[in-house]
Amino acid sequence: MPDDDTHHCVDSAEEFLTRRQMLAASSAMVAGGLAGCLGGERTDAGNTIGTFQPMIPDEMNFNTWASGYPWSQTWLLLEPVQRFFTDGSIENQMIEDWEYDPAEQAVTVEFADGWYWWNGDRITAEDKYWYEECARLIQGDGGDLEDLILEDEMTLTRVYKEPQNPELVEYKLGGYLGEMQRVHRDKFKPWAEDLQDAADRDERLEIEDRMADEMPLHISTVAEEGLGNGPFEIVDYDTEGIYCELFEDHPYAGEIEVDELEFILAQDDAVAQRLQGGDADFGYSLLETWVGDEAVTDHVEDIHRYDDTFMRRIEIFGRGPGSEHLRNREVRRAIAHLVNNHHVSDNYSTPSTAREAQTGFTADVTSNWLDDDYVAEYIDYSAETDEEVAVELLEGAGYEREDDRWIDEDGARVSFEIVVPDHQTNIGRTVSDQLATFGFEVDFNVLEGATYRANTEDTINFDMTIGEHGGLIAHPFYYFRHNHTHSLDMGDTGVIEDVLEEGETRAPYNGREIVVEIPSEVGSDDLSGPTEEINLFELDQEWRVTADEERSREIAETFSWYWNFHLPGIDLVEVQSGTFGNTRDFEFRTDTKDWSCYRGAYRGVKRGHVSPK
Repeated sequence: MPDDDTHHCVDSAEEFLTRRQMLAASSAMVAGGLAGCLGGERTDAGNTIGTFQPMIPDEMNFNTWASGYPWSQTWLLLEPVQRFFTDGSIENQMIEDWEYDPAEQAVTVEFADGWYWWNGDRITAEDKYWYEECARLIQGDGGDLEDLILEDEMTLTRVYKEPQNPELVEYKLGGYLGEMQRVHRDKFKPWAEDLQDAADRDERLEIEDRMADEMPLHISTVAEEGLGNGPFEIVDYDTEGIYCELFEDHPYAGEIEVDELEFILAQDDAVAQRLQGGDADFGYSLLETWVGDEAVTDHVEDIHRYDDTFMRRIEIFGRGPGSEHLRNREVRRAIAHLVNNHHVSDNYSTPSTAREAQTGFTADVTSNWLDDDYVAEYIDYSAETDEEVAVELLEGAGYEREDDRWIDEDGARVSFEIVVPDHQTNIGRTVSDQLATFGFEVDFNVLEGATYRANTEDTINFDMTIGEHGGLIAHPFYYFRHNHTHSLDMGDTGVIEDVLEEGETRAPYNGREIVVEIPSEVGSDDLSGPTEEINLFELDQEWRVTADEERSREIAETFSWYWNFHLPGIDLVEVQSGTFGNTRDFEFRTDTKDWSCYRGAYRGVKRGHVSPK
C-alpha cells in the first residue's frame, strides 16, 4: 500500500496512451508490470475516467479457490451473466433462454451469442461448465447439483438433487458463486477432468488444495492472456493502480464514450485524500461514506442514491445471560417501542432511512410482494421512542420499575449483554444507550472483526448484536433463509434436522425458535384466539421446492407475519447507497435503473451512462 501522499503515476491521457503503446510492444513488461511513476500530478484526463480500489495489483489472484480474489474490482473487469436490481427485477444479459423441467428437476440454460473474452474467444456455456463442474465435484454431497451436462457449445443443464421452486431457480441461472462470468474455460477444464477421475472425496479435496496453490491467475496472466470480459481491458498495472482501455468487441462498446479507465490504489483514509485531491472521478456508495465530514472538491458530488436491499437490525438470541427475558415476546416488543429508529438513522455514520414498519422486508420488497391490505393489519411498532407502550408491555409481563431500574418477579435486575463487531459500534452504542436510559442493565462490548467472528463461529452466548438483514436479491426468500448470516441464521441444515428429530424446538447455534405458534388472524397481538404452529425450517424447505406461485406468496406472507408478531429481530434502518462522480468533467445520466444495483457505479460506466463534457 503506498503512502497516503503518493501521487498517481499516470499524468495525462496522452502519456497514458504512449505508455500503453510501449507496453504493447513487450508482453514481458505487461507480465511484470511497472513499479515506477512517470512523475508529476494528475492533470486533465480527457477521455480517461478514474476510480479507486484497495488491493495492490500484484497481490490479486483471479482464481476464486485461492486467496486474494479481487471481488469488488471484478464487477468492473468482468460481466455478470445476470444482474439483480433493488426493485426486484432481473436482467439475464448473457442468457438467451432458459427452462426448468420439474419432472427431471433440471434447468437448461442457453447462453447468448455476442459476448467475448479480451483475447477474442467467444464466451460459451463451456466457460460456466468447467468452472461449475469443479465446484460440484468438490462440494459432493454438500452441494445442490446431482449432475451438470454440457448439451452443446452454448447450452448447459443443471440437474438438482431436489425439486426446485422455478421462481427461485431464475435467480440462480448464473451458477456457482453467483451471477458473474468469472473465468475462461481453458483454466479450469484440466482440473475438472482430474476431479472427474478422482477415486473418492479425499482425493477431490487434495485436488482442490492443489488447484488453489498451483493455478495462480495473477493480474499479469489475466492481462497477458486476455482473461477478462468487461468493457475495459487491462493493458498495464503497477504499484499505483490498474490501467485499462475500451475493449472494442464488448457488446456495449459502441455506447461507451470513455476510452480509458484507471483504478487508483487507495484504502481507508487514503480514499478521502484521493477524493480531496480530485484523483477519482467516480465511485460506488455515497460520498460521505468515504470522506465523512471531510471537505472535498466542489465538483465531486453524489449523483444517484437509493435504499439498498440490506437493513441493519437488532439481532435477538436465546442463549445469552438475559435469554429468560428475551424469550418473552413482550420484552422484545417493549425493546422495539423503546428504540428510536430515526435517532439511530441520524446518528449512523452511513446514510440511512429509518425503517417504519416491522415486516421483515425492506419497504420496497414489502410493497412489491405483500398486499397493502394484508400489511395494514400488522402490529404497529413505533419507529420513535414510545416509552408509555414499553412500560405497559413490561408491567403486563410481570416486570416492574424500582428506582429507575427494571426488575423481574423475583426482584432480579433485567440485564442484557450486547456484543457488536467494531464496524457496528455506532448503531450498537445508540441502541445500548437507549435501553440503559430506560432502566435496563446493559453490558456493551465491541470486538474487532476477526475476534467477533471467532466468538460467533460455533455458538452465540450473548443476548443481542447489530447485524445486517437481507441479500443482494430483492426477493422475500433471501430475508428468511434458515442458514444464512443475513437471514434467520439458525444453523446448518443437517444440524437443524438432527435437533428437530430429537424433539428440540430451538436452534443450538443461537437459541432462536425453530417451531413457533402464530395467530391465524393477522394483526392479533396474542395467542388467545385460533393459532397455527409453524415449523420455520420446514417452511423454508417448502419454499425452496414449491412450483406454485400462489403458495410461494403465501409463504412470504407467513414469514413476514411471523416476524411482525414474534420479533426475532428488530429492523432499524435501510442503508442508503448510490454513486458519486466528478460532475465538472463528466456527465452522468441517471434516468435508468442501471445505477440501482450492487456496485451500480460500475454498471453505469459499463453501460455508457457516463460521458466526458
